[in-house]
Amino acid sequence: REGGGERVRGASGAVGRGAGGRPGGQRERERGIMEPSSTKPEAAEAEAKPGQEPEAAVAEPTAPAAEKKEEPSGAGRDGEGIAGTKATEGGEPSPKRAKANEGGHEDGGVVKDDDANGAPGPAPSSKDPDASNAKQTAEEQEKKPEAATVEAAGNKIGAIMAANAKEAEANNNNGNNNGKSQQGVGKTGDNMGGQKRAEIYTYNAKDMVFSLAWSVRKDKKFRLAAGSFVEEYQNKVEILYLDETKGEFGLSEPALSFSHPFPATKIMFVPEKGAGGTDLLATSSDYLRLYTIDDTQQGNSSVEVKSILSNSSNSEFCAPLTSFDWNEDDLNKIGTSSIDTTCTIWDLEKEVVDTQLIAHDREVYDFAWGGAGVFASVSADGSVRVFDLRDKEHSTIIYESPHPEVPLVRLGWNKQDPRYMATVLMDSSKVIILDIRFPTLPVAELQRHQASVNQLAWAPHSSCHICTAGDDAQALIWDLSSMSQPLDGSLDPILAYHAGAEINNLQWSSAQPDWVAIAFSSSVQILRV
Repeated sequence: REGGGERVRGASGAVGRGAGGRPGGQRERERGIMEPSSTKPEAAEAEAKPGQEPEAAVAEPTAPAAEKKEEPSGAGRDGEGIAGTKATEGGEPSPKRAKANEGGHEDGGVVKDDDANGAPGPAPSSKDPDASNAKQTAEEQEKKPEAATVEAAGNKIGAIMAANAKEAEANNNNGNNNGKSQQGVGKTGDNMGGQKRAEIYTYNAKDMVFSLAWSVRKDKKFRLAAGSFVEEYQNKVEILYLDETKGEFGLSEPALSFSHPFPATKIMFVPEKGAGGTDLLATSSDYLRLYTIDDTQQGNSSVEVKSILSNSSNSEFCAPLTSFDWNEDDLNKIGTSSIDTTCTIWDLEKEVVDTQLIAHDREVYDFAWGGAGVFASVSADGSVRVFDLRDKEHSTIIYESPHPEVPLVRLGWNKQDPRYMATVLMDSSKVIILDIRFPTLPVAELQRHQASVNQLAWAPHSSCHICTAGDDAQALIWDLSSMSQPLDGSLDPILAYHAGAEINNLQWSSAQPDWVAIAFSSSVQILRV
């Protein structure tokens, strides 16, 4: 194995690449999207150039004190060698060691052969027995079989994985610590201003968190809305922010936490990538509500109700809304699903119903746009149906549950490749991947969850990656690039994250595609993937 790489399979079934899985310890990206759970040690020792004898003073196995390591700026832990030594380009000794070889004493380095009074010992010479031993030791080190390096790498990988697991458990138990969490998702983190950025940020709310939404705005990339789940009328929505420079994630102003009637079944920011001015936020529960958010001035933010839209015109009561989706091609349209078997298309500018369809025989649980005039829905009748607003009298059944009494509860339409969509059966640990060109027959089934799947999200920047989460407290990312060939359920996820409790929701940021948000218990975590 080059670079001491090895394949590591976790208990969740996720596959990561061990340290140095590529020559030179370079990281491998899965189609430019994410990196597996591992830390990347570099080469153990720098090799001498051909024809050049090793420096005699480099060998220091018998020194009583450990060498002090200095990491280059922006390297994180990546500059650390497997054996604890520093590798330099071209196999040359590091500047600090070169200084020691010239007879100087290292500042803060390894203690040399000093006498009892603390005076520096004489510089080693070629006739010095210690120097000869050092030279011989260096030559022996070069002749060590490669298997020893591989074994050392394997031992270090095991130690790193154990340390990361212990650290993650400690961070989960320590609360949010002002929103900072130093547990990793599998990367050592980038340096920013000389300070390592965390891979995970946690916010602990007062109540259970259910609904989540990332902001799409270019100037608000790290803004997130989170809705509570309390079985009472009074609930709330909080607008959270991440300040990477300070490493803080949470509620920046009390005014950005506002009351909401009943738990919000879904939250969305308007999918407009502009910048400046006020922003729009939509929620669904008993009604469809629109809010204006003005957070342009620090310390003077506000949230106001813009409109409340009811899909029942002949009664003061309305059927609860289970979900909705904002049309990215026509921002004036929002489609909602309801337990009264209908799907409703709203004209937001006029605040009137544009179209209302009886979409299913039973409750409709989820709604997703596939284009300007095409949408799909899933229902308690166990079917996935596609509708075209140009022909409102007909629909196409894409998939039906193997058991008619088992509802379909979640639906995700691939925005990068509209041929594919994903759905989840109630109380099922499987995720069904569908190709709308071949109705009724799944092209893949993802079967690595150990409990019910609660949510799924397609990658906003890749057509073949999807993230799923469920009651087994796992968030799994899958690579479906092999969907052109039939998949028999043996596909493994390429990244796995274990949360502290059952995951209620997840959202993949379209403004920051390397960040995923999850909600479990009363916590919100954002993960760098």
